[in-house]
Amino acid sequence: MSILVPIASTGITFSEIPDHTAYYFEIGSCTKFCPCCHSPHLRGYMTPNTPLIAMETKAENAAEQGADAILLMGGTTNRLHESDIIQILRCLSVILPVCLYSGSDDAERDRDLASQGNATWLKTGSYKAELGGLTSPTTNQRFYHIDYRYAKDHSGVYTGTEAVFTDLTHLFQKGDT
Repeated sequence: MSILVPIASTGITFSEIPDHTAYYFEIGSCTKFCPCCHSPHLRGYMTPNTPLIAMETKAENAAEQGADAILLMGGTTNRLHESDIIQILRCLSVILPVCLYSGSDDAERDRDLASQGNATWLKTGSYKAELGGLTSPTTNQRFYHIDYRYAKDHSGVYTGTEAVFTDLTHLFQKGDT
């Protein structure tokens, strides 16, 4: 059975991932209801309306048209099961590098989901008007690039891969995006 995702909108963005043209999926059914939310249309229940296979087709078409990244906005604060989020990330990351935007304040969970799903970038942290968004030096939000490296135990035996998160939030604050 295919995963159904509550997609509110799709499009192209030039500013959400530094130096990339990203095809985005806005995922609805957000459960957060943050004050001053910049995407209130994503709040509340939305009927899942888009099969994962349709998302893959849209991402492939966007790649053919010049997009070089995929962005999932509202990726972890909706009603999707964690295993579905991981599956969506894995499927889309085969097409293009994927960024997961989460409005969650559970950075550890977000990191775990992003790394299990082979994401290339992660934005984590809810929007708090008093702290500002990524462009504010006082923001609670973080934007990470994720590298995957071989991991070894203390005796040098290969144990798989590990995700290494590099904080790139400063790129938004300098206007270098």
